[in-house]
Amino acid sequence: MSIWKNEIESKENFYQKIEKYYSEIADELIPVDLLQKIIVKITNSQYDTYQRFWKQYPKSRKRYSKLKIEDLEHPFTHYEITDFFKQNDKLNYRVFSKILLKMNDEEFDNYELRKHQYETK
Repeated sequence: MSIWKNEIESKENFYQKIEKYYSEIADELIPVDLLQKIIVKITNSQYDTYQRFWKQYPKSRKRYSKLKIEDLEHPFTHYEITDFFKQNDKLNYRVFSKILLKMNDEEFDNYELRKHQYETK
């Protein structure tokens, strides 16, 4: 039987995991200041979501006690990334988005089409 604390891991732990994940993907291809800003944004967003779900779904507290890296592959997280890059570096937003989302040109075009359809329905 595992011993599990009835609390959410610290925001600092979220940050460290997210930073490691995106830094490895970015592989120094995204400017450090921009990468740090997106990491902070995603950390805040994920932590807030986990806190909300922690309260909203008491039976799922164990699931929301620690960040799951696969949650960073959720479409809403992808939307946050592309929206952030569009606002902060219009010229390179496609390049940077494709890097962090691990997509090629065709995949990114399809992603943007789905995103647009979702946002305009």
